[in-house]
Amino acid sequence: MKEKLAIVIPAYKAEFLREALVSIAAQTCQQFHLYIGDDNSPQDLYSIVKEFETRIPMTYRKFETNAGGKDLVSQWKRCIDLTQDESWIWLFSDDDVMGADCVERFFEGLGKQENVDLFHFDIRIINRFGQVIQTCNPFPKQLAVNDFFSKRINREINSTVVEYIFSRKIYTETGFINFDLAWCSDDATWIAFGRKNGIVTLPESTVYFRDSGINISSDFKDKGIVQRKLKSNLAYMQWVTQFFKSNGITEPTSEFTKLRWICSTLLLSTSFSIAEKTALIKKVVTELGATKLLVPAKIYMYYLALKALPRSAKNIKITQ
Repeated sequence: MKEKLAIVIPAYKAEFLREALVSIAAQTCQQFHLYIGDDNSPQDLYSIVKEFETRIPMTYRKFETNAGGKDLVSQWKRCIDLTQDESWIWLFSDDDVMGADCVERFFEGLGKQENVDLFHFDIRIINRFGQVIQTCNPFPKQLAVNDFFSKRINREINSTVVEYIFSRKIYTETGFINFDLAWCSDDATWIAFGRKNGIVTLPESTVYFRDSGINISSDFKDKGIVQRKLKSNLAYMQWVTQFFKSNGITEPTSEFTKLRWICSTLLLSTSFSIAEKTALIKKVVTELGATKLLVPAKIYMYYLALKALPRSAKNIKITQ
């Protein structure tokens, strides 16, 4: 049976949707069907979508209720439920861009690989104007999930939702791992999907992830959002620890590195006082059962605070 690909866009924002659809219409291989699930957006997404109905094989549906505002993973799921008999699924987005040969490279890679459930494209980050602002480190051709985890929390690689294509088989067996705000849900899901056969990167193709300033990844100021991200980071780390233990997977990253990663969103935020950050870090190390890390964590927090000071403040001389 000929392999089929479903490209799925859980859509809500109109601002960059046209650019995303242009990149899909420009694919050198059109062996796919596009599914767009409109999350009851207050914006008129269909006025953009209809421009492409004769250019892209697609299914569009506007849902009667908004799901993503409460549970983004549930929106991902109901959009995937729109798909039909495609054996491969690419969960994309309404503001990112795929290189013109991505679908072609996927089918080329699929023909050369066996027993793979998770394919990956390397990424570049673009701003709201489509300009490349960062070329991310490439993945190895094949990456085991424990190495993926280690490289991620040591910030050696970037990873988002949109540069992965996964088999329907593994999705049906495993499903998405769900944390609040879907924060870390993608990383956990890729670990679960790649447990047996790792992550295979498709060469010479690129996905462009947009750092638009209007997505949740960019929000370090809203105190409520930052605290929810902190809780999801903690839940993810606890999930990883249990998942690796249950599956006999070893991972040598130090406990301090893991704690530093859990607290990274909090530490990068300028909306919290030192006292507030200290209290939240203390809560995290208590839940981790790693209170011995509290002092090193506080020292690291003070180091970051000092590093962020303007040069003039660092050079102040104290006299008596």
